[in-house]
Amino acid sequence: MTFYSLDYLVHQNNITNKVYITLLVITFIAMGTGLIASFRHRFNMRYRDLTIIAFLAFLFFAGLTYNNLQNTQTQNSQQNEMAAFAKGYAKDQKAKKSELSFNSTTLQDGMIAKEGNKFYQITLSKDQKSYSRTQVYLINAKAEVAK
Repeated sequence: MTFYSLDYLVHQNNITNKVYITLLVITFIAMGTGLIASFRHRFNMRYRDLTIIAFLAFLFFAGLTYNNLQNTQTQNSQQNEMAAFAKGYAKDQKAKKSELSFNSTTLQDGMIAKEGNKFYQITLSKDQKSYSRTQVYLINAKAEVAK
């Protein structure tokens, strides 16, 4: 079972968005370079063709980036809620932040908190404004902690 430390929950990065934005910038630069080359060499059609290809690639990556950003917006807000919950949980339970980890990156009913060598199941209320915790024992006590 994989657990996520408090530092991991607070500092999650979405690398996919960065890759798409980098590809978008590269194709935009290629498109601009192709436009400048096609204006300089008006009678050479390969620059015009390369500019059209770069423009189509730019549109493709712009669509992918927009779609990916829309899909991850909800996920990022859920992850921010979980990070805020984890900070509050550590404060409420007076747990050491270095020993605290959760088995979920989003706030959900039934998730498990690992405090040192003890495990607790978190039961959330319907409005997710309160929680209760119950000590549980794992069948397979091997727990990997992603930091």
